[in-house]
Amino acid sequence: MKWKADFEDFLSGRTESEVFDKSTLMSLWKLMDKGIIELIDFPISTGKEGNVFRGKNRDGFVAVKIYRINTITFRNISKYLQYDGLVNVKKNRRSVIYAWSNKEFANLSRLHEAGVRVPEPIAIDGNVIVMEYIGTEEMPAPLLKDAEMEEPETVFDDVVKNMSLMYKRAGLVHADLSEYNILYQKEVVIIDVGQTIKAKNPMAYKFLERDAYNVAKFFGKFFEVDKDKILKQILEEKI
Repeated sequence: MKWKADFEDFLSGRTESEVFDKSTLMSLWKLMDKGIIELIDFPISTGKEGNVFRGKNRDGFVAVKIYRINTITFRNISKYLQYDGLVNVKKNRRSVIYAWSNKEFANLSRLHEAGVRVPEPIAIDGNVIVMEYIGTEEMPAPLLKDAEMEEPETVFDDVVKNMSLMYKRAGLVHADLSEYNILYQKEVVIIDVGQTIKAKNPMAYKFLERDAYNVAKFFGKFFEVDKDKILKQILEEKI
């Protein structure tokens, strides 16, 4: 089978610099066996907590996010799980990472259903999430910090609209929003929603203020804006 050959090639030649434990490889194998992934193409990004690869199946490209079991920032993840009320997760690394992966997948589903522009979630197995690929055949969509914007004000309005949809319709706050986790390709796409918390959480408004501050700081390079203006727009936006 072609997917099996591709998978074996991926394991033997394309992961030399990455750390994949046995359970991660089994998750990839199961997703490939179901046809959700047929091949892993190339890495899109490498972060502190996980890697994102471009994959492919019979319908086209997908993004494959893999949380690292052994090197992830364990303490920070546990903190955000507690914010979300997930305090009964077993205190071992694998259980926490699996809980985090499921939390991100659930957040993606909730945000997508609410109309927030996020990658559409496709499937999850263990610490591996498959979602919509954002980009072209030639390259993935750039982060907002690297994107060329002809009309920064329009992009700003798009970001704030999505923040408002997230807060008022999905009942969530990103809690780590910045130009480093927003993609831009004709429209903004919000990513990395594992740490996202419910709007009813006592810490939610503090995180919303921080998100607004980060967005204001970035767009302040192009025109005058402050976090209070953003917060006002989010709270007054008619959804």
